[in-house]
Amino acid sequence: MLTGPTIDIYDRAEFLQVINDAVPIVPARSAVVTVEMTQRRLTPTAPFPPGVRDELLANTEQLLTLARESGMAVIHVLSALRPVETEARAAMRVHRAWAAIGESPSPYGPVPDESVDVQDGTFQPDFAVPVADSDYIIKTKKSLSAFYQTDLEWLTKALGVDTLILAGANTNADIQSTAYDASCKAYKVITIAECVATWFGEDLQELGLQQLGRCQGWVLRLPELAAKLASASTPTEVPT
Repeated sequence: MLTGPTIDIYDRAEFLQVINDAVPIVPARSAVVTVEMTQRRLTPTAPFPPGVRDELLANTEQLLTLARESGMAVIHVLSALRPVETEARAAMRVHRAWAAIGESPSPYGPVPDESVDVQDGTFQPDFAVPVADSDYIIKTKKSLSAFYQTDLEWLTKALGVDTLILAGANTNADIQSTAYDASCKAYKVITIAECVATWFGEDLQELGLQQLGRCQGWVLRLPELAAKLASASTPTEVPT
């Protein structure tokens, strides 16, 4: 536990509520993007605070139902690192440092091994959330951002999507990195608060949500999203 100075979170609740109320959602131009919602990452013993994993899965299932009922595209992005790529990541300085002191980057316990012993193209995704036949799957993610080394941008442009609604783990890593890339590419970025979680600590969960909502886009609650979708006009056709 750090014993340095305490940092207060600035109260921007009024400002955030104003921008959240103002953001429109057009289902035909929006896509829910789940990031690393896999059984490998979200194991029953994954190092999340008590109950967080189960809440994340249940809330994300609600989000996916809302998305499909409103006609939004659903895209699942996951990684499938080869053993040699896992070894290369383990050789990075920060990972060597963690190994040297025998500590986990999570304060809640050891993080799971997410490597797969297959080549790209043969790996069968191990989703922890329901996947519909109409969903899109991208399984070439190699680093934190869902854009890096994937065709997420190509796919969303083909779908006519300019708004990404993010869910998954980890909030301060994969989700934040994806949001950075998306905002740099001029997407509107919405994160659903109940549908993201992190095993890096509850402090980084809160700071991650603050960053996402105050700088990268919007952070909405599930009821807020549901209300916006209920009031959105139903598109007559999918954009081309």
